[in-house]
Amino acid sequence: MGRSFLLLCLLTLVVTDLAPAAGPGANTVTFESLSHLLLVRAGINGSEVEYNFVVDTGGVAFIDKSLAASLDLKEKGPMAKIDSLDLSGFKIYRVFCFTTFDFGLFDALGTPVHGIIGSNLMDRYRMTFDFKAHTLTFSSDTTSLDVPEGATLLPFTNHMVNSAPMVDFEICGKTLKGMIDTGQPYPVVLPMSAFGKHRESCLVDYIRSEGLVEEWPMTNPEYNYLARLNSFGLGNVKLDSVICLFGDLPPALSMPLIGNDFLSQFRMVIDYASHELLLTPYEDARFERNSFSAGLRPGLSDEKEAIVEGVWEGSPADLAGIEVGDRIVSFDSREVTQDNLIDLINLLKDDAVPSVAVEILHMGDSTEVSLEKAMLF
Repeated sequence: MGRSFLLLCLLTLVVTDLAPAAGPGANTVTFESLSHLLLVRAGINGSEVEYNFVVDTGGVAFIDKSLAASLDLKEKGPMAKIDSLDLSGFKIYRVFCFTTFDFGLFDALGTPVHGIIGSNLMDRYRMTFDFKAHTLTFSSDTTSLDVPEGATLLPFTNHMVNSAPMVDFEICGKTLKGMIDTGQPYPVVLPMSAFGKHRESCLVDYIRSEGLVEEWPMTNPEYNYLARLNSFGLGNVKLDSVICLFGDLPPALSMPLIGNDFLSQFRMVIDYASHELLLTPYEDARFERNSFSAGLRPGLSDEKEAIVEGVWEGSPADLAGIEVGDRIVSFDSREVTQDNLIDLINLLKDDAVPSVAVEILHMGDSTEVSLEKAMLF
């Protein structure tokens, strides 16, 4: 365990201790969906301008370093201090943020992201995530949680680095500890290093990507695997199959992750004070056992051109001859730009959209392709 990891642990403890709640009561704010991310608008130190913050239970508090400098925030080492973070009239005081995150990773989403609200800032609250209503509630309520019929109440511990909730869950009869992570889209993510261990005993089937379909900061992977686990259990939620991504995760956070495609099927309460997680399923909760997809991940090149970053083997994109590095010229007769690439990303994700027409430039030759989505397994 290196010095940088130990320093991050120490600094995270400092951030947690110095980021008090804003006072009694409950405060509800609205979030927008930016691809799979939860995005809230917040003023900084009384500013009239509002900035975009991702709410990520699997992250820590960050602010863009250039923004911190332009706002003349007090900085010391890798951290900056926000005196007050204003979320629709609800203020959080004395917020200490890291400034070391590369926010350019969000460029492909077309909306600037200026900061991250992580568990080390939320851990003074009882947090309610209502994915249907698109609301987050920050509460200082300390009474016992009411558990509706059919809900799951689970104890959790806090991860030592980012204070994220860590819960016990089961795959294939084995109990693992996983992180509740609203910052990643897949129901379950397992470290790439665990693929060999689970391949024979736990996977119904799997496919490999050419290039990257998902990546994390501080990693340098070449590909991913997408698989179906033959069983998954979290509390009283038991599934006979669930989609799982294998990815290269940062060393300090290389552990199973439970993400948005699963969590968003519940009204989720994280009571950081009592270390309890409450999941109440929505009436129309749906747990996908397959992936309906064109099999294509778009992204931005260093020149800010839309390109193909990853393709799932055997997918419609793969069968159409689309390759990693191909330039995406247009979709549905619209020229692709950095500003509207998010529209293509959303079309590719939307199960209600059966096909997407794209124009691909491969080695100087342009081809129009209608990608008819299909089940990947």
